[in-house]
Amino acid sequence: MLSSVAIPARHLPGLARLNSIVGKRVPSLFESLFPTATTWHKLVVAIAMAGLTAGLAQGRFFLPDNPIPITFQTYGVLLTGGLLGLRWGLASAVIYYLAGMAGLPVFQSGGNGWQYVAHGVTGGYLLGFILATGVTGFLAERGWNRGASLWPMTISALLVYAPGLIWLAVFDFGWPAEGQLFSSGMYPFIPGDVVKLMLAALTVGVLWKVADNRTLDRTNTER
Repeated sequence: MLSSVAIPARHLPGLARLNSIVGKRVPSLFESLFPTATTWHKLVVAIAMAGLTAGLAQGRFFLPDNPIPITFQTYGVLLTGGLLGLRWGLASAVIYYLAGMAGLPVFQSGGNGWQYVAHGVTGGYLLGFILATGVTGFLAERGWNRGASLWPMTISALLVYAPGLIWLAVFDFGWPAEGQLFSSGMYPFIPGDVVKLMLAALTVGVLWKVADNRTLDRTNTER
């Protein structure tokens, strides 16, 4: 006979959050801040967030002997997913990507176009931004928000590297040198990404406090 096993209370919040991954969707941060927002409002904000990411891409610096720049794009990408959720976060990321492919100077240092993406070392990382935005938005809508925003953003920041490293491994750009894929294409960027994901999580956490206070005020007014 199988006997029931009591689960310590301290483990229950984590289990509930794990179960919520495949559970019911909750409103995004933007929907909580502006519950009456229409589809057009969300589209405008998605475009604005794509513009913010483009702006953050223009400030950059390079590590020695490394052609991949460090920018604040990751902050914009994670913030977009945490703010807009899965569908509109993805829409914003795709708008950003397609705008660059169409020739607008939205990539780092004003880069744009098919040649820039297909023949550059950063092409895979740009695809990783789309993946990271979607994962952040999906998890945020499954309860990984407010004080827990740091965790989906950590996962998503790491996911940016997956297509980036695959891109560098498949295509021959003459860089990185053989046997230096991770030491050149990933490890040097982790400290900066930790700072950016923490800033994004902090921003989202503060905005959630604003949203919750607004909800509380509306509830008190209706009583």
